[in-house]
Amino acid sequence: MLGIRDTMPLQQSQKKRNSILILSTVTALCFLAIYTRNRPQSIDAIATDYFPETADQRLLKWGMPIPEVIEHNLADINEPFTENETPLFFHIPKSGGSTAKQYYGVCMHLVTASQNGIMHGHDQDEELQIVNIPPTSLQRFVNVDVSTPEGLQRASYLGFGRANIAEVMFSPYLFKSAAVFEGPTYRGRAFGLFRDPVDREVSRFYYRRGAEHEVANANTYLPELNFITIAKYSLTSFWEGNAVVRMLADLKENQKPTYEDLELAMEIVRRKILVGLMDHMEESIAIFDQYFGFQPGLNFDEQWYMDCRTNKAFGGANHNTKKKKVDPESGTYKNLARRNRYDRELYSYVVHLFETRKQLEGVDMSHGVGRVNGRVYAVPNDPIENVPPFVSGEEVNEDAGEEDYGLNK
Repeated sequence: MLGIRDTMPLQQSQKKRNSILILSTVTALCFLAIYTRNRPQSIDAIATDYFPETADQRLLKWGMPIPEVIEHNLADINEPFTENETPLFFHIPKSGGSTAKQYYGVCMHLVTASQNGIMHGHDQDEELQIVNIPPTSLQRFVNVDVSTPEGLQRASYLGFGRANIAEVMFSPYLFKSAAVFEGPTYRGRAFGLFRDPVDREVSRFYYRRGAEHEVANANTYLPELNFITIAKYSLTSFWEGNAVVRMLADLKENQKPTYEDLELAMEIVRRKILVGLMDHMEESIAIFDQYFGFQPGLNFDEQWYMDCRTNKAFGGANHNTKKKKVDPESGTYKNLARRNRYDRELYSYVVHLFETRKQLEGVDMSHGVGRVNGRVYAVPNDPIENVPPFVSGEEVNEDAGEEDYGLNK
């Protein structure tokens, strides 16, 4: 039989084990809490965290404040059109923006503002004007460059935001483009094409290999990429992931996106950017045309339009039937996906908006007005009802001719 002195070491040993067990449990719980808070979540998980309702119900309740320049200078998608608005195409590199430029500038003959307006010495112009570039061409541009921060600053100085001179504006800089306008009287109304982030980055890799015409942009043309594979590229510092979230959160080059930046990007997209999908190009363009009421411009010829639409916009030079893909089961794909985790969440949300037509739900355009070709016109009473329903399946593979702008490396 053990005495009191004999049992003391056993009691002390048991207390020590209990203390270690408690400490281990607390440490594990703390680690789990940190991991749960920071781990990437699905769109459904985001919805559950903020609102217990479905994603559809959440669209009506999400009320995150967005920066003032976006709030006041860009119209909400469901707001009636006003006379002093400029359609702003948010041009995400390698996502179909060049096809949209071809369609609206060449096929539709609309006056566009992009990077082309300053060619042939028009960067020295002291007043805004519409110019033909090249001079013998039917393509009409505003004599500004809205594809760079410096160009947008010049456009603002010349009064572009209140001139109502462009029928479509193309820029990758949403915040700086919005700053050109003077809301609420003069505003932009945004729309854009989105693309699967991994496909976009694969396309960008091959583009940067051979973009000799952009040799002046050190962040775009990288001939050294010809000596490495896409697998090695996915592990290098040649590129920065989550480009679209970075653009929509207006992050500087050395800033890393956070989950809050993703939430901000989703809210801006939901309220301020009418979305289309590059993989459903013609369907997206049909929605844009009906929403904005775009109509063909000067010297319009129906046969020319149909040929142009087939051969230039949705086929021909911009139709890449040999689009390169990466095996979704490969390590390369997983590397590209991991470094684009926020963009992938955003893209899933964009697909949801597009497939359900949620952004167009409740939009009453029968009492609004739109602008095209420099004149005010009444918007048709029922353009939304005629928008084709979402049909799954890829319609266009388009990589060639896509500007990169050198954004985010």
